[in-house]
Amino acid sequence: MKKRNLNAIYTNPLPVEVVPLPPLVPHNPLSVAYYVYQLVFVPFLWGFKRRRRFTAYLELYTDSVSSYVSSIAVNSYDDMEGLWKAGFFGKGTQSRSDPTWELRTAKRLQEASGEVEGVAPEEVTARRRAARKKFKNARALAEQGIVANNTAMEKVETSEESRRQALSRPEDTQLRDSEGKVRRLEKLQLTFQEAFFLAYALDIIDIYDDRTGDLVAVPYLLGLLMPDWSPDNSFIINYVAYHHYRSHGWCIRNGVKFGVDYLLYRRGPPFSHAEFGVIVVPLYSDESKNQLTRKDWSWSSGVNRVVGGVKKVLVLCYVEVPDCIDKWHTVEELLKKYKVRELVLRRWIPSRNRD
Repeated sequence: MKKRNLNAIYTNPLPVEVVPLPPLVPHNPLSVAYYVYQLVFVPFLWGFKRRRRFTAYLELYTDSVSSYVSSIAVNSYDDMEGLWKAGFFGKGTQSRSDPTWELRTAKRLQEASGEVEGVAPEEVTARRRAARKKFKNARALAEQGIVANNTAMEKVETSEESRRQALSRPEDTQLRDSEGKVRRLEKLQLTFQEAFFLAYALDIIDIYDDRTGDLVAVPYLLGLLMPDWSPDNSFIINYVAYHHYRSHGWCIRNGVKFGVDYLLYRRGPPFSHAEFGVIVVPLYSDESKNQLTRKDWSWSSGVNRVVGGVKKVLVLCYVEVPDCIDKWHTVEELLKKYKVRELVLRRWIPSRNRD
């Protein structure tokens, strides 16, 4: 199988257009004039002609007191592809990460005369697991002094896989539309921090209310995400850390499966594994509040062991919480009230760190 050219597929670290600037020769007036033209006028023209905007929809949960955002998702497949391939934003609702449900379903249903291009990450994982299972079975038989019959083993594995797929998948007729094509049932679900970063920091996404269809402005979106306007609101604390690492060029993914808040990638999941696992910790000026959120050594040792076991470095991201905030502040004024400190924790292993 031909290896994919990841650099050609994932060219941009963020879903924004970058204007290339020509070389500048200071003693050449024509070079200076052309440089100024490229710097000033070309981005202005690109803003009207080539700037791409994405669309997302939020769902609100309303009780007797107030409204809360339950989810923010992208429905358009073009927008889903654009946000994933340029920054790895969001997660497919029917996939592990990259929204590939339609591709996998089309291949299973043998769309396009049985030939569908592309390999989903789930398929790569399934092949690795099948190869690992086959190797373990052959090793177990070899240890017992039995010569493995490859043909018989493949038949057993194929029958087991067929039964598993038949039990775990719905009827194929429910996955096709009136024209016989695969229904587009998958969405790209954004975390609240991702959605706010795209709307405020990059200003490339329009978020609409799923019920009314009204455009949700950034200040109103902030009010929905932190309705209590508390300085230690979980959304703003986590967004400060998210904004901090994104602005430093890191690709950020959710790290709940490793017991952390965020995973930091240099370029993204297709290129390499995450290097750091980040836990966001609020830091108060009032020491009594810090005592309530402080963890003991057993907690830090356990988390560090889990993160170190998957070859990542644990980072404690301390976000300094201001004493008070005003809801009339702009987003920029609000973010300036928060500061970030970082502490890297590494396990001390006697056999490796004797010196």
